[in-house]
Amino acid sequence: MLLVLARHGNTFEAGEKPVWVGARTDLPLTEKGREQAAALGEALKPFASRIRRIAAGPLARTREHAEIAAATAGLSAPVDIDDRLREIDYGDWEGKSSEEIEAAGGAAALAAWNERGVWPISAGWLPCTYAIDARASALAGEAARDATTEDAALFVTSNGVLRYFLKLVPGAFEAAAADGTLKVGTGHVCALWLDGDAWRIVLWNAKPGELASVAH
Repeated sequence: MLLVLARHGNTFEAGEKPVWVGARTDLPLTEKGREQAAALGEALKPFASRIRRIAAGPLARTREHAEIAAATAGLSAPVDIDDRLREIDYGDWEGKSSEEIEAAGGAAALAAWNERGVWPISAGWLPCTYAIDARASALAGEAARDATTEDAALFVTSNGVLRYFLKLVPGAFEAAAADGTLKVGTGHVCALWLDGDAWRIVLWNAKPGELASVAH
C-alpha cells in the first residue's frame, strides 16, 4: 500500500516574521496555504479511488489542509481527526523566531534539531521522542491493516511529527539526519510504500506534483 504524508501549507503571510508554532498555537492557513492544499488535491486525483483513509491532526492548519485536498481530489473517505498527528509542543521556543531563540542562547540546540533531529532536552519540549515514534508506528500499522497492494492512505500533519515516520524504515531517520534532509517544507509531501512487512521511502520532501511518479 501507499502512504502519503503531507505537511500543511503556509500559516504566515509573505513578509510576516515566522515564529515557532507547535501544539499550543492554532493558526489557520493563509491564502497561499489554501492554494498549496488545493495543489495536493489535484495531485491526489489519480489516487482517488485507492485512498481508504484520510487522517489529519486536530489543529486548524492540518485539518483545513486535509479537508481542502480531499474536496479538490473528490475523495470519498472522510477526514478523521487524530490527536496522534498533533504537532510537537515546542516548549520555550513557542511563539519565538529562530533569531530570538539563538539570541537567548539556543543556537546549538536549534541547529541540532533542525539539522540532525536531536531533541532539545532543556527547552521544555513535550512529549518525548518515544511517544512520537510510537504514534507514527501505530498510525501506519492501522492504515496497513487489511489494506491491499492497491490501497492508499493520506496523513496530514506538521514538520516536527512528519520526520518521525522515517523511523518506519530502519536507518532512514539517521541517514536523513546525517545529510540534513529531515525537514519537510510547507505544502510538500512524502510517500512510503509497504512491501510485504517492510516500508520503503519513495518520496521525501517533494512537491505534490511529484506524486505522479509513484503511481502503481
